[in-house]
Amino acid sequence: MAQNSATYKSFVILGNNDSLSPWIIDALAKQPGVTTLIILSRSTLSSASSKPLPSPAKLVQADYDNHDSLVQILKEHATDVVISTVGQTVITDTQKKAASAAKEAGVKLFFPPEYGVVTYRLGGKGQGFMSEKDEFSDESDLIELPYARVFTGIWLRWIPWLTGLDANGKINILKGKGDTPISTTAEEDISGFIAYVCTNLSPSELANARFRLEGERLTAKQIASRLNKPVEYVDIIHGEASEVRTTVATECEHGAGSTGWNHDLNGDNDPNGPEGAGSGNRFWKGHVWKKIEDVLQL
Repeated sequence: MAQNSATYKSFVILGNNDSLSPWIIDALAKQPGVTTLIILSRSTLSSASSKPLPSPAKLVQADYDNHDSLVQILKEHATDVVISTVGQTVITDTQKKAASAAKEAGVKLFFPPEYGVVTYRLGGKGQGFMSEKDEFSDESDLIELPYARVFTGIWLRWIPWLTGLDANGKINILKGKGDTPISTTAEEDISGFIAYVCTNLSPSELANARFRLEGERLTAKQIASRLNKPVEYVDIIHGEASEVRTTVATECEHGAGSTGWNHDLNGDNDPNGPEGAGSGNRFWKGHVWKKIEDVLQL
């Protein structure tokens, strides 16, 4: 693609110490057509800034509590797209402020920090695990800020955490479980997809879109087999934050780990339909999605 034909050229990333933001920064820096890449951080001395940023990326300090200043930064760089990588704990505060500033600054597209299991129609605040993410999309509709939600399932590099493999060297499977397919996607593919669609799809294809990605569809038992690891059947998933791990594993075993999950149906959408697991993959034509062995050398 010629450099001047990209759909969107100017990007701002919220946060620079999240586990996904470095991948997004690198993917956008390599994508033809990207001319401006700003990473907003509360501090210019964050851990992620210790490593040189790829051109044309630049770190800019921002105060999310200063609305006018945030608007000015976005306007100054003629920002087309804001990609948020802020953590779950600040979605209802920091991200709302960023979205309000983005609307006023004329930003054309906003990516909220989904990048995981499906939260579409999960319900508003207090309605379930990660329900704040769905609430944010409702608020974006109210202020007419176009957004794109990217559902990826479990990141491949998080599989050791999800299964407790990092704690005891085994794939820990909840008793009586292990046969439910889980959508998994590599961090490189998540970030590469975002960079690709922003510079190749039309604004109408991106506005208020839901992209359901799936690099590979695996059960817990298949994960153990593919990684050649022993299985242990457990009541809880071992390791630090065991309760959180067990909650996520339970949801995955229920079926919600699939990017085709439909909360209204309490089941998967038609796998061949526009909202099926991996249905978003078609927008990145010709791409070869990474497998579990490509990223986990254990």
